[in-house]
Amino acid sequence: MSTRPQRSQKKRPQRSIEKKGNAKDYVSTAQQFFTAYDAHDVDGMLGLCADGALGRYAPYGRESVVPIRGGIDVIWRAFPNAVPNFRVKVIELIPAKGNTVVIQAEMSGPIPAEVPEVAKKGQDVHIAHCYILRFDTDSKITRLDAYWDNTVLNSIKASGV
Repeated sequence: MSTRPQRSQKKRPQRSIEKKGNAKDYVSTAQQFFTAYDAHDVDGMLGLCADGALGRYAPYGRESVVPIRGGIDVIWRAFPNAVPNFRVKVIELIPAKGNTVVIQAEMSGPIPAEVPEVAKKGQDVHIAHCYILRFDTDSKITRLDAYWDNTVLNSIKASGV
C-alpha cells in the first residue's frame, strides 16, 4: 500500500480549437482598419469590426459609448462630405497587454471654411488622435475608443462655420 498522497483526477479543461488571436493578428487588423479609414472605405472598416462592436469618441463625453454600426459609422460616412480630402496617417501601432492595440494617428485635411485665428479656408489642419482597439479571438474589433485634441474643432464650432 502506497503512503503517497493521491492527486485528484480532475480533468483538464479542453482547449478550444477556435483560432485565438495574437498581437500580430491584432496589429494587422488595426493596420487594415486605418488603411480603409484613409481610403474613406467605411464598409471595409466595418468588415473588420465584430457584430455588436462598441465605440466611444471621448471628447463627446465619458458616457458616449455607442454601437459602431448605426452609431460611429454614421460619423465615418460624414467625414468625406465635411472634409472631402481628409487623411488618416498612422504614426505608431503599439501592441498592448492582452487583446489591445494602441494607435497614435493624425487626421488631417483642408478646412471647408475660414476659421479666424485657426485656419484659412482650404488650409490643411492636423489633429493628433489616440485610438485604443480591443479584439475578439477572431481578431475582429470589439471596442474602439478614440481621443483627440478638440481645440481646432471647438474653434470651428465657435466661429459658426
